[in-house]
Amino acid sequence: MRCLGDLPLIVVTAAQDAQAGWLPLQDEMSALSRNSHHRVLANATHSSLIEDEHDARISSQAIREVVASARSGKRLAKP
Repeated sequence: MRCLGDLPLIVVTAAQDAQAGWLPLQDEMSALSRNSHHRVLANATHSSLIEDEHDARISSQAIREVVASARSGKRLAKP
């Protein structure tokens, strides 16, 4: 497995209708960085992460947090 070091990474997982074994794979992806979070949205689908206002807000916020962390050099804040 490769390592991203301390690069910021937030994995947002849509858990609704997720295939068996999907969540552990997403946990593995999150573990690629020592500066990461894994956010599981129990009632979200892949399409709702961009189409549903609430879910899209969470996705967009994760992107903003990663960009801010990368620009500032500060670790991601605990969710």
